[in-house]
Amino acid sequence: MGVFDVPAPLFGWLDGLAAVALPSWLRLVLWGGVAGLVSMVLYRQLSAQERISAGKRKLSQTQHRLNAFDGELKEAWPLMREMLLTALRQVARVGWPAILASVPLLILLNWLSTEYGHAYPSAGMPLQIRTVPEQFKASWIEPNELRTGKYPHIVVVDGDNRIVADARLDAPVPVIHKRRWWNSLIANPAGYLPDDAPVERIQARLPRQQHLSFGPNWMRGWEIIFFAALLVVSIVLKTKLKIA
Repeated sequence: MGVFDVPAPLFGWLDGLAAVALPSWLRLVLWGGVAGLVSMVLYRQLSAQERISAGKRKLSQTQHRLNAFDGELKEAWPLMREMLLTALRQVARVGWPAILASVPLLILLNWLSTEYGHAYPSAGMPLQIRTVPEQFKASWIEPNELRTGKYPHIVVVDGDNRIVADARLDAPVPVIHKRRWWNSLIANPAGYLPDDAPVERIQARLPRQQHLSFGPNWMRGWEIIFFAALLVVSIVLKTKLKIA
């Protein structure tokens, strides 16, 4: 489990409670609204709103003075320098609070991508699996084909039909790879390939979950629903709370 995965059990528990009464698309709307609320409130609390507002006014005044300037280019350099420095200070005032306020959103996105992203294929469904390097052959093994366990496996064999990797998918994640340094922050819920395995990566075209019964396929996934709710709530809060 990575650092960003620590809240995942809590998210799953809350989502399970909501699932009793709400379909998946409404839960995604709810998650998007909560994410927008938390991000905007955090940003408002972490940022120096008065200084940001003053910086906006100063930047606007500097731009107006530069636009109204009617002299030699060399005489405009002080104004251009002042405008650039003002803009950079404004970026610094806004940037670090925005980065910190986005951390809870990144944690939630990490969980949502697994919980609402893909699904295990139905029994007998053809599945395209690719390995890196590509000279190996990968097969999907259903749980009912195994003596023990409830999770499917992807078994990879070489040209002599010898097993070189056996990956158990504890979650419907389309990519399995060897453990990397960033997995201490964001773990792969499906697990990892052994470090000494000749296979570097396995990619399976798992079916995507569809949370809407209408519209094109790209609109039925979790991303559009979640980010639409996030955007609407963020804009409303920015307007109502007068966040700079």
